[in-house]
Amino acid sequence: MQRPHRKISRTRLVAAVLLVALVVAMVWNTKFLTPAEVAAIAPKPFDPAQTAADLYGKAQQDLPNQAQPLSEVVPAVQNDVKAAAQKYKAVSPAEGSYVFPVTTKAKVVEASDESLQLQVEGVPSQTPVVIPLTTAVNGTVIRDVMGFKFADAPGQTDYQYVGDELKKLMLAEINSSIDDPKSLKGKEVEVVGALNIQGAGTSVPRAKPLNVQPISIEVGS
Repeated sequence: MQRPHRKISRTRLVAAVLLVALVVAMVWNTKFLTPAEVAAIAPKPFDPAQTAADLYGKAQQDLPNQAQPLSEVVPAVQNDVKAAAQKYKAVSPAEGSYVFPVTTKAKVVEASDESLQLQVEGVPSQTPVVIPLTTAVNGTVIRDVMGFKFADAPGQTDYQYVGDELKKLMLAEINSSIDDPKSLKGKEVEVVGALNIQGAGTSVPRAKPLNVQPISIEVGS
């Protein structure tokens, strides 16, 4: 009657020895990290402000080379939006929405604290070309033209925050470039930025105002 008991005990002993050996092997082959090492390899929390700063720096570096003359882009979108988007490599963040990197050197015909209106050679005279300077500055346009997508942010709120932070950077750039917007009437400015055509059909009416969201404004004579 004792033999089965001994056999069971022996089996348990062998199992316990194997378990101990397994634990020892696992400990031996495990690399223990310091808190600093854990922090270094952990995913970084999403930072809308830093993301916007990175995008804005890249925009200032890349857009001047990518921007197409506004005098060519505007007549093209007024004729055929999709064809213009293909020709001038516009970004399409959503169906029916296109963002064109553009540049122009033009005379300021109207100036206020809120905006500049330009007379751009090659653009129909009935088409107002507006450079917003305050509340109408839209960071989401620069976000979109730089290819930052909804999937690149953790969610809708952070996605919107990136646009909000870009707006702050754009306003700071405008304030550092222009002391008195009203004094620019009659002067020439060179603007690099992005033109958003949203909810357009096959073409854009000539009388529709076009806002160029600026990343840089240089004042000439």
